[in-house]
Amino acid sequence: MKHLVWIILAMLLLLATVAIGALTDITDLRRAREWNITQAGQAGAELHGVHVRVAQVWAATAPSRPERAVIVVRLALRSNEAARQAWIGCDVSLSDGSGRVWRPLQTANTDGAIKAISPDGESKGRCTPVPYNAPPEGQEILSDQLFLVPADLLKGAKLRVSALGTRPDGLEFPITPAVRALQ
Repeated sequence: MKHLVWIILAMLLLLATVAIGALTDITDLRRAREWNITQAGQAGAELHGVHVRVAQVWAATAPSRPERAVIVVRLALRSNEAARQAWIGCDVSLSDGSGRVWRPLQTANTDGAIKAISPDGESKGRCTPVPYNAPPEGQEILSDQLFLVPADLLKGAKLRVSALGTRPDGLEFPITPAVRALQ
C-alpha cells in the first residue's frame, strides 16, 4: 500500500511539472510573434498607447542584381513616455502573401545604405520607442529600417510592427515603395 501512495504522489508531481512547463511554453509562444494583427492605413494606428505610422518607403534596385531590391522604411512613433517605455523594444518585419518574412539588416554598413537610398540623405536610426535623443513628449520619433528582399516583393509587401510589451498584438501596413534604379 505504501508503494501505491508513493507512485500516486510521483505521478501528481510529474503532472504538476508538465503543467508548469507547458504554461511557460505557451506564454513564451504568445510573446514570440504577433497573433492579433490590426490592419493599419496610411494615417497609422495606435498600438498599446503608441501611434505608429509609415512615414515614407523607398526602394532601390541595381542593374547588376535585378532580382534583388533594397527597401528602406521610415517609421514614425508618437506617444507619452510611459507608453513608449511599456513597449520594451520594437520589432519590424516585411512579409508577402505566401508567408515569407524578412527582418531588417543590422550591420555596420546599414547606416550608409540608408543614407544613399533616402532622398534626404539621412538615417534616423533603428526602431526604438525610447531613443537616447528622444524629442519632447508628443513629437514623433523617426526611425529607418533597411531590408534586402527579392524584387517581386516590391508589389504586395506588408510591414508588421510590434514589441515585446505589445505581443501578441501587432500592426500591419500595406506598403508600396517609391522605386529608383541605382547606377
